[in-house]
Amino acid sequence: MKTGTKVALAIFSGLALIGGSIYAYVKKQTDLLYDFDWKLLDVSFDKVSLQLVKGKVKFRFFNKADIQIVVTKFYLKLYLNKEEIGYIEDVNEFVIPARGFNDINFSYTINPQFLLKNITDIVLGSVSKKDATITLDGYVKIRSGFIRVTVPILCDCSVKNYDCNC
Repeated sequence: MKTGTKVALAIFSGLALIGGSIYAYVKKQTDLLYDFDWKLLDVSFDKVSLQLVKGKVKFRFFNKADIQIVVTKFYLKLYLNKEEIGYIEDVNEFVIPARGFNDINFSYTINPQFLLKNITDIVLGSVSKKDATITLDGYVKIRSGFIRVTVPILCDCSVKNYDCNC
């Protein structure tokens, strides 16, 4: 085998090894970012009027990975019996330590006029079902280093039983 061919084969093998290592690292880090859990801790009302209901919802995010992650965006639509009643959105950055948790408050906004307009349908649907369902549908954008992922959140909660199917 010629020396030029050996050098080219060595360079190609080295690049393939480096590329494979980078791919494995990024894949492992991405899998670790998806490995987190959350739960709802508290709901509070800051402003209540006929035009607007504003408040805070406290979530606890658990990081099961050995690396610190940063929540860069949180967006969640709120539904009551499949009728949209409001949303939660926050673009502040929150750090969740490795193998730890962080309690984070998010602001929410609800349009009570929408609720008042549809209250008959919501109440009749709840009475006929003997329960009401609150649905949380959204996502969390998180990052660690240069790796970023968007993790979907979908959860149905029974008002009667306080059970959530997430």
